[in-house]
Amino acid sequence: MLKYQSHDFIFNPDDFRDADFVSGACYDADTLADGEVIIEIDRLGLTANTISYGIAGKSGLIRYLEGFPAPEGYARMPFWGFGNIIASANPELSVGERLYGFYPPSTYLLTKMDKVTPTACRDVTPCRGSIPAFYSEYARVAAEPGYSPAFDDMQSLLRPVISTSFLLENYISRHGFYGARNIIITSASSKTAFGFGHFLVNNHADKCQAIGLTSAGNKAFVEKIGCYHQVLTYDEVETLPHEPSVLFDMAGNSSVRGAIHHHLGARIAYSGTVGATHWEAIGTDDAALPGPKPVFWSGPDEVALLAKESDDPVQMLNMISARMGGLMLEAAQWVSVTQFNSPQAIKAAYIDMLDSKMTAEQGIIFDLRGARPSLTDAI
Repeated sequence: MLKYQSHDFIFNPDDFRDADFVSGACYDADTLADGEVIIEIDRLGLTANTISYGIAGKSGLIRYLEGFPAPEGYARMPFWGFGNIIASANPELSVGERLYGFYPPSTYLLTKMDKVTPTACRDVTPCRGSIPAFYSEYARVAAEPGYSPAFDDMQSLLRPVISTSFLLENYISRHGFYGARNIIITSASSKTAFGFGHFLVNNHADKCQAIGLTSAGNKAFVEKIGCYHQVLTYDEVETLPHEPSVLFDMAGNSSVRGAIHHHLGARIAYSGTVGATHWEAIGTDDAALPGPKPVFWSGPDEVALLAKESDDPVQMLNMISARMGGLMLEAAQWVSVTQFNSPQAIKAAYIDMLDSKMTAEQGIIFDLRGARPSLTDAI
């Protein structure tokens, strides 16, 4: 009889720095119900987007923290990454198959898979019903053209955020750029932001100008990658041209957002909050800002709209993949991957991300397989 003791990295939604590995559920490979599989999770990418899931989950905007149960008072922040099926009671999914998707930071996951196609499957575990269905889809990567395990780290880091970049591009072009020339993007060094900027520069330069706002310390990196027409620091907000503009706020910093609104006022045609890389400076005083009230921009809503409008969902996914593949190859030249493969190192990297100690060039990978020897594993 083979059992797998999972270890979960949990955090306190009221104090994000209160986080550590704890013993989680023990899964019995011999008593799986029909359709269930056990997945050994081995690669997870940590980005500012990951922290945004925790913030949105805590606020209730999107119930990310309900997708993976945790002890009372704690939660498991979802990550994107890879895992292998190590036990299966699903006749359509074999042991050894590799899946990419939305995972908890845990060494093992027991889940029930349904809606299996040659390229994907869906987690139908009841707790996953609290989050948009998009996040319950797992890619069967062996069926993806050109898939190579050598790119697993970059995919873990960039595939989800570049998908969001594509959705942002689709949203703003569908709305005719709100009649504005300037698209202002904060936290310009973040991966979602530079992907969005890249798509604007390469696909819509005749219609808009992408302006990236970043810290003084990251300005050289952001200029180097060439994903914006113009790069300014947060101290240079008052140099933004007094022209019709759209703001996409990836930072979530109320001071930065306020400075832009006070500078441009009614010239802002749309103000969307996308992320919270400056997660401790979010603030709640947007109602008093001049110009349009900032609204929460929802990626899942954009996915649902695209799926509703598309006559061929596969074609839509192929279009996203084509855009993502090209940018990912370029970004691989800018991003330096660092793997963290012990429980102590993983916790330290997570805290460093919260404290903004990671550089813009760093890509953070949690190697749970490497961490496993330090944890009790199969029984």
